[in-house]
Amino acid sequence: MDHIVWDWNGTLFDDVQLCFDCINRLLQRHGLRPLQTLEQYRAVFDFPVSAYYRRVGFDFDRIPFAVLAEEYMADYQEKSARCPLYPDVLRTLRRGRELGIGQIVLSASKKDYLMQQMEQCGVREAFDSVWGIENIYAASKEDLVHLLRGSLPPSDRLWFVGDSLHDAQVAGAVQAGCVLVTTGHQSRVRLESAGAPVADSLWESLSAICREAGIAAQG
Repeated sequence: MDHIVWDWNGTLFDDVQLCFDCINRLLQRHGLRPLQTLEQYRAVFDFPVSAYYRRVGFDFDRIPFAVLAEEYMADYQEKSARCPLYPDVLRTLRRGRELGIGQIVLSASKKDYLMQQMEQCGVREAFDSVWGIENIYAASKEDLVHLLRGSLPPSDRLWFVGDSLHDAQVAGAVQAGCVLVTTGHQSRVRLESAGAPVADSLWESLSAICREAGIAAQG
């Protein structure tokens, strides 16, 4: 069986503008210069999140990363209730089901936050399983992906869809296919450096997976 492993933030869940606004509020609160544009944000956003925070100017000797992460999430979480899904999410998930492809979410979001957002968007039941990080510091998804891979039959194939270079790294950790989408938190130029197919929409990412997997995707 084939399974698509979807990233959540910036892939299915459109929180890019909110994340841009939240990091700028955090920077300004601590006397640092905010990012000027979404393009600048997409050029610096990264995993692990601690590396991203350093890149935008935070000094952990002055303010510990744990404190900054708590402040950021206190700002982000309530406001995220107003973030939408990307416009083609439901259509793409529905078509994947029609094609017999399993649907999974794997995210660097804290699991209880992730589940809350999915419930708010009305898509929790669209997925066979949901995998999230157990704390807010979002160091890596690589431990989770090995657990996910081990939960499925060895003959099943995984196809990752995400919006960051980290998603390609996670896919590579279990020798899975990967398509990266340009609508999220990192720029096309950065995504293209991964060597994976790059798509401009979720619908296009499904088509790319079907081509790679040999699945007829008409309809």
